[in-house]
Amino acid sequence: MVKDFKARGVPIDCVGFQAHFNSGNPVPSNYDVTLRNFADLGVDVQITELDIEGSGTSQAEQFRGVTQACLSVARCTGITVWGVRDSESWRASGTPLLFDGSGNKKAAYNYTLDALNAGSGTTDPGTNPTTSPTQNPGNGTGTCTATYSEGEKWNDRFNGVVTIRANGNISGWSSTVTLQGSQRIIATWSGTPSWPSANVMVMRGNGGLSNGQTASFGFTVQHGGNWTWPTVSCAAS
Repeated sequence: MVKDFKARGVPIDCVGFQAHFNSGNPVPSNYDVTLRNFADLGVDVQITELDIEGSGTSQAEQFRGVTQACLSVARCTGITVWGVRDSESWRASGTPLLFDGSGNKKAAYNYTLDALNAGSGTTDPGTNPTTSPTQNPGNGTGTCTATYSEGEKWNDRFNGVVTIRANGNISGWSSTVTLQGSQRIIATWSGTPSWPSANVMVMRGNGGLSNGQTASFGFTVQHGGNWTWPTVSCAAS
């Protein structure tokens, strides 16, 4: 419908997703693909009525997954949670929000905040600020290296983080992530991904790095029973 309307000149700027999930209708593993498919039609996308029934880690992981899915799509411009406290939800018995009935932060709140901080590049105030790509050195002749580190793990998926280090001034970088076997990436953050093939992702950074500076990006892999780490490499420009 969106493709057809836009082809006929109907002004559509954004598509919203209500996103009411529960045990019978959980967050899909390819939710990021759905958002991206709409964004590729030339519209912004937003998650407009998010609530996820459940509790504990299971609920928290689904909130984080939705947040990561939005962060992975450049044109996903907002997430609205459909209520504040569980007791005020339209389906209060399912405890679907980020705060309990007394206004206390739930695990879902913390997991969502962690995903937002990772996606925005927020760091601990005590972290050496030179690890953040705050400068654009212009045209550079340096090289870069990519290092993979393991993140959180669940039964069906795991997170990975790639750190890019500039060896000399570089004006830009891209990193190639090659998956193993039946693995596939279901969410990314802190970069602009493209997909040359089903098991290869190329992540491009935003801006340049001065000599010794680092940048990082992350992704979630649905492993399909294969826990082998992806291989990573870096190319500078």
